[in-house]
Amino acid sequence: MASTLNRSLYIKQSLATFILAVVLSLVLSFFKSYQTIQQEPYRIQKEFNDLLSILERPLAQALFRLDKAFAQQQVESLLYNPAIAKAVVFDESNNVFSEASAPYMEPSWSGEIANFLIRDELTVTRNLNYSGIEIQLGIIQVELDRRYLIEQIIGFNSQLFIQNLIKDILLASILSLFFYFIVTRPLKQLTWSISRVDENQNVVMPPSFDALHRHDELGRLKSTFSELWRRLTSALDALERSHQHSKAMISHAADGIIVLDEALTICVVNEATEKLIGLPSEQLTGISLACLQGGSFWVSLEESLHNLPVDEVMTAETTLSTNQHFIPIEIRISKYRVQGETEVVLLMRDLSERKEAQQRINRLSYYDSLTRLPNRTLMIDHLQKSMDYMAKGHFGALIILDLDRFKTINDALGHNVGDQLLVEVVESLLPLVPPNTTFARMGGDEFVFLWSQVRGSMNESNVPIISFMQRVLASCSDLKHVSGHDLHITASMGVSFFDGSEESTAIIVRQADTALYKAKELGRNTFAFFQEDMQSLSDARLKMEKSLYRAVKNEEFEVYYQPQNNEKGEIIGAEALLRWDDKDMGRVSPMDFIGIAEDIGLIHDIGRIVLKQATSQVATWLQQGVWQEDWRISINVSPLQFAHESLIDDIMLALTKSSLPAKLMDIEITENTLMTDLDSALSKMEKIRSLGISLSIDDFGTGYSSLKYLKDLPIDRLKIDQSFVRDLIADKDDYAIVLAVIAMANALSLKVLAEGVETNEHFKQLKLMGCYTYQGYYFGRPMCAVDFESFCENSSAAL
Repeated sequence: MASTLNRSLYIKQSLATFILAVVLSLVLSFFKSYQTIQQEPYRIQKEFNDLLSILERPLAQALFRLDKAFAQQQVESLLYNPAIAKAVVFDESNNVFSEASAPYMEPSWSGEIANFLIRDELTVTRNLNYSGIEIQLGIIQVELDRRYLIEQIIGFNSQLFIQNLIKDILLASILSLFFYFIVTRPLKQLTWSISRVDENQNVVMPPSFDALHRHDELGRLKSTFSELWRRLTSALDALERSHQHSKAMISHAADGIIVLDEALTICVVNEATEKLIGLPSEQLTGISLACLQGGSFWVSLEESLHNLPVDEVMTAETTLSTNQHFIPIEIRISKYRVQGETEVVLLMRDLSERKEAQQRINRLSYYDSLTRLPNRTLMIDHLQKSMDYMAKGHFGALIILDLDRFKTINDALGHNVGDQLLVEVVESLLPLVPPNTTFARMGGDEFVFLWSQVRGSMNESNVPIISFMQRVLASCSDLKHVSGHDLHITASMGVSFFDGSEESTAIIVRQADTALYKAKELGRNTFAFFQEDMQSLSDARLKMEKSLYRAVKNEEFEVYYQPQNNEKGEIIGAEALLRWDDKDMGRVSPMDFIGIAEDIGLIHDIGRIVLKQATSQVATWLQQGVWQEDWRISINVSPLQFAHESLIDDIMLALTKSSLPAKLMDIEITENTLMTDLDSALSKMEKIRSLGISLSIDDFGTGYSSLKYLKDLPIDRLKIDQSFVRDLIADKDDYAIVLAVIAMANALSLKVLAEGVETNEHFKQLKLMGCYTYQGYYFGRPMCAVDFESFCENSSAAL
């Protein structure tokens, strides 16, 4: 019964309605009975007053006539009313005139109950006056039986209570049945349908339910549950996808993942962890972290994890030993709480590739890729440390070595041979390097020996330094066998001493470099110590550097133009040549400042100035009609400038700002430009040609020419170097070289232009050899823009 009551909402509702109806009926009936009992004395008084009013006149006449028998008869007639226990008539003197008492009957209710319900004595008194005369003849007093009255009241109210109770119970039953069909039964149907819904269904109800409850609370409850079920299903699907996604990520993560519970026991591992540790997940799951192979590291790590606060991260590094291989790993550890439980996740990353990459980066950053020697950066760092920690009274030495005429070998035999020669030289010098000495490659064919501690005197008579340099020079001059070539090479060396009091490392390097220049002036294959009188040479270079910086900033450079002509003497274009007039040094030759500009990184800024001035000036001449649409302006690009990544952007910017058509520009590069990185050079040349710009090889014949790559170059013209043209008439070798270049150009369908044409004999001879475009003093010297404009106008007038 209790189980049915707990499971049936209808029974609960019916029982509650029944109990409530009975309780309310009892309370209301009791309250009404109580009100009736409380009002009963007043009703009785009124009722018996009305009764006595009937006997008032006969009793008054009996008192007036002193007829006791008649009065007794009237009084006894009152006893026919069972509610009257006693009736007494008093005369005017308050003496009993007549009285009557009802026989005693045992009531069904005790006197205590009667006294409780009706506390006051029930007595009805009425004056007896003679009709028409307001004279009181006596009174009649009636005592009522309270217990009888209580019986009557309780009997009447009991019947009323039973009627009301039956009515209320019937009403409660009707209401329960009504609410069963209106609420309980539809709710039961809804509950039944909800209990049978699955993840792919909505709540399905009988048609009657939807018809009756579509718009009420039950209908909205059904719609709400359907929507909640849909959302729950979507959320569960998303949660399942997320769970599967997380499992897949953990399983296939490149980094090892270990999840520990609150007791630091392994509960989750992935495949990467198995590979790192060398154990399957079955053996790893369930063991303590301290039980892993690795000794004290995991024990100390476990102790650290106990003290690690929640939501904090720590990092550790160690080395794992797997199959006799040592793997450096980085462990990122995080502690967190999930659903009241503390967990720790360890992300283990294999650092092998990173360590190798760092070593490669370190080698690239601080070591020369060809010779494996320390590079300039590392050498300067060692020099700075030597200066910083130099003890008082001690000194060191910086020796710069430069191979003599290495460029000639490099250009003649190619960079591959040149690189192998450098390696041979380094291998021959390594055994000669004293301990605690830095042997570094500064760049190109320049090397440095850094002695942090030198014995002897701090001058050019230092025996250990002299002995070492003599051995180095002797080793360099030994015959070198490189790629089938027997090569002889010498070296020049410059020495600078330092004791830590110098202002910077740059001063020491500059002094050694100055001494090196002095050694070359002495005839090469020798060495020189820096002397104070050499400072003027160093100061002159420093002055040149400062002037170059100022000249670039103020754009003190000016572009001159040297005409290029055809066999008829007609102008076909011009070459842009840079000129610099310094306010202190006067006219400075490009041969004197271009090399320095390349050393200090200003060559790119100077190149942009040339592009800007030349394109702007030619564009102006084109608008004025001075420059013809079939002429081209040739602009030289140095190897460093060509190799710079911004060259294409610089050219495009100059053309855009000047509005000069790209077809009027010709970019000149040297053969050596192509030798450093031919693939990169070819790519850049193709981009230049795609803009519509022509390409020429300048000073052709002075570098390392190869028909193998020359035939594939996207070039339009070869320029024969003036060194071959100058002695063309007298020197048979130069004649043969020029003739070969012209023939090669014709065979490759390339145009050819001869530089250095200074005489009519040069012009005639070149024309006979098949060269029909020229540049040189015979046709015109380099001239400023104003003079070149006048030159063009005069040439047009002459034609």
